[in-house]
Amino acid sequence: MNGLRMVPRVLVTEALKLKRTTALRCALLPLAIVFLYFLIGVLSGQALVRQGQDIWTSLTKNTVSLWTVLMLPLFITLETSLLAGLEHTDRNWKFLLTLPVPKWVIYLAKFVIAMGLVCVAHLVLIAGTMVSGMLLRQFAPALKLTALPIGLLVWPLAKISVAALLAVAIQHWVSLRWQSFTTAMAFGVCAMVIGFLAANSVEWGPWYPWSLTLHTLTPQPGAVISPMVFSVLAACVVMVLGAWQFTRREIG
Repeated sequence: MNGLRMVPRVLVTEALKLKRTTALRCALLPLAIVFLYFLIGVLSGQALVRQGQDIWTSLTKNTVSLWTVLMLPLFITLETSLLAGLEHTDRNWKFLLTLPVPKWVIYLAKFVIAMGLVCVAHLVLIAGTMVSGMLLRQFAPALKLTALPIGLLVWPLAKISVAALLAVAIQHWVSLRWQSFTTAMAFGVCAMVIGFLAANSVEWGPWYPWSLTLHTLTPQPGAVISPMVFSVLAACVVMVLGAWQFTRREIG
């Protein structure tokens, strides 16, 4: 119980560490996708109008798909590596692990911060798309865009956030376990590449951590378990094992 009461304080401390860090600035990366589709809307939006497609449905679907397939796996790898690097770089572990705080609380807090950054990135993507829509109404009036149907973005991104829990939990453990930034990044990139291959597999895709988000967007018929449910359950297991290993860490 003492450890649980310390969680909010440790979370606040970890959040304050993000001030003026690269990890926090990286939460703005989704704006790259927003800008890309803003340009597409301005330069090629007429093609969508001629084809009679619903502009918002097309733009939001492509935005979420590009973020999920290409940028989210790299974002998870980068953020967890940068968060761990706050302690690895300055060798802060010797001080941090001697504080009168259970080690598992520190492990949990850093995981929550990592997931929080994923959620912040999704909020940036939603807000950026809304602003992009307002600008497109000015610069591309032929698109005849109305207000963004917010559910087209919020609901898919909420499901993706849940499906990403397992990948974040694994990458979080790897980033804290090894001090090398290169090791954590290489692990994440390799896992992402395998995820691309697993995404096309009906047998393995719904079980592979880095393809769960894709299978959440396009669920396979007859799946044994929902990718989101599997992600939550498996992430809990990984977090317990990771926290146990972290508590056995020697101070050095």
